[in-house]
Amino acid sequence: MKKVMAFALLILTLCCAFERTSWASQAQMTRRQYKKKLAYNKNALPAGWQYEAGYTLWRMQRSLPANPQTYKKYKRDRAWHNKMHRSHRTEEIVLDTLDWTAEEVALFWQNYQEFFKFHPSGVED
Repeated sequence: MKKVMAFALLILTLCCAFERTSWASQAQMTRRQYKKKLAYNKNALPAGWQYEAGYTLWRMQRSLPANPQTYKKYKRDRAWHNKMHRSHRTEEIVLDTLDWTAEEVALFWQNYQEFFKFHPSGVED
């Protein structure tokens, strides 16, 4: 009988220990885990999104309220503007002359030379 009680007590102790370790593994989320989850969650808004300076100015120009829908629209608009400026840079269009031939460069200078003249202020032709 003592062996059966000892075995039951051992099983009960092991179950309690296993339950505690599994409960401890489900501890509260740390700040690092929260930030990681926030980075992967597309729908989560960052803290203080209502008071972001660029968002506030954008809203005031368009007379829009501060809500999650307008903030998402602001983020899309900002991403579109960044992409537009990145894909149409002057350096890529005009100043990247490594791919140009000598004839193309000469033709460019001939056609647009009035844009590259220096006109100091206060001097008349």
